Amino acid sequence: MTKGFRGRPAEEPRLRNNDRVPAFHPVMRWLVIALVLAGCTRDREAPPEAVPAKEKLAPPRPANLTHVTIKALGMYCEESCPLKVRTALAEVPAVYELGFDLSKESVFVSYDATLGPAKEVTKPILVAIKSQGFDPWLAKESWPEGVEAQVIRR
Repeated sequence: MTKGFRGRPAEEPRLRNNDRVPAFHPVMRWLVIALVLAGCTRDREAPPEAVPAKEKLAPPRPANLTHVTIKALGMYCEESCPLKVRTALAEVPAVYELGFDLSKESVFVSYDATLGPAKEVTKPILVAIKSQGFDPWLAKESWPEGVEAQVIRR
């Protein structure tokens, strides 16, 4: 290493406008050009068509509906409790409509009356609600006035 002014290391020479920067080796230059052209001209597959999400459909309305009121102890939260019960009951084919009254911890269910008596038809419904952590039982074989229920979409 050469010493510069006052014993400091000498600076590397700087390039001037007319100085040339070392070029790629000719083989490397052609290799880079070939790779760029190959990447640009390659046939690309068309992106797959977007598959629309399967829309959940409401089942056909039964000719004769039976309404039951189910009490579910522990169902007092406004958002997650009905969502858990709705998700569980969507798997029970007998359920047609579903409504909630959280102040009374009640679930209102309607189903096709031709499926049988309430005590038999509600057994899988009670099991599904119990699987979500609530303590359900069949309270009445009717609904109170003014219940708002939604059809379960599957």
